[in-house]
Amino acid sequence: MQRAQYTDLFESRLAYIDEILWENYDAPAPTYSQVFNMRTSDRGYEEITGVTGFGLFSEMPEGQAVTYDALMQAYDTRFTHKRYGLGYQHTYFVNEDDLDNIISDAAPALGRSARSSIETEAFSDFNGAFDTITTPDGLYLCDTDHILIGGGLADNLVTGDISQSTLEDALNLFADMRDERNLIVDADASILLIPPELRWVTHELLKSQLRSDTANNASNALNQLGLNVIVSKYLTDADAWFLMCNPNLHRLIFYWRHQPMSDHTIDFDTDNFKTKMTFAFSHGAADWRGIIGSQGA
Repeated sequence: MQRAQYTDLFESRLAYIDEILWENYDAPAPTYSQVFNMRTSDRGYEEITGVTGFGLFSEMPEGQAVTYDALMQAYDTRFTHKRYGLGYQHTYFVNEDDLDNIISDAAPALGRSARSSIETEAFSDFNGAFDTITTPDGLYLCDTDHILIGGGLADNLVTGDISQSTLEDALNLFADMRDERNLIVDADASILLIPPELRWVTHELLKSQLRSDTANNASNALNQLGLNVIVSKYLTDADAWFLMCNPNLHRLIFYWRHQPMSDHTIDFDTDNFKTKMTFAFSHGAADWRGIIGSQGA
């Protein structure tokens, strides 16, 4: 960055500057850590492998031997960390003549960009949950026919805009969630993840004392669930919504290899001031359980 690029600040120096409208807005509060299973890593990649439990017991007729079962190898997932970086530089004279510290003190803007970059990348798992992001069985994160190792299919996809009936459908899918041997697992929904456009209908669904879909004064059972509603501005589909269990119970994982860190230096030959920020992480789905999703209508 050179002085000639910012004539109002360095050359003409407008006589009556009341305010320099600089992009110093705050980024939205981070939400990815509220919905991902957060972990740290000190290796180049992390590997997750699965092993099933046992199937159902069978009846033992009198005098007959017990039936033996065996654990089965399940799916593998590798999380390979990626490194991200961005920087800026300005000349010696910019640093000397920047009376308002607008150019020379741009580090906060770099930090805001880092926060937005992390959120955008993390929530790509939800934005692609129906058509690009897959689980180790080769199916999309939210799909109707996840393949069980022990045989059978499982469903974690609801069709339709969020409503009394579709939210009940999602809760019913949670109640019937199965492991790789098709046994029911204990999974309770605790988080409802939505884009900003669904705040209003969600408030009506969860906070109203009476059902919002009928005039019969029926009590609203959804009001008693105590779901934690998380609104993310990084969800790109205004109709999509997700019902999730506590993050430490599902396997939509975010690994930090190293958190954002900045560095500064002065170029020896030019005296240019340089600032950069880097970070490294990986993320993805090692399993679909604990997450129910809908694309909306």
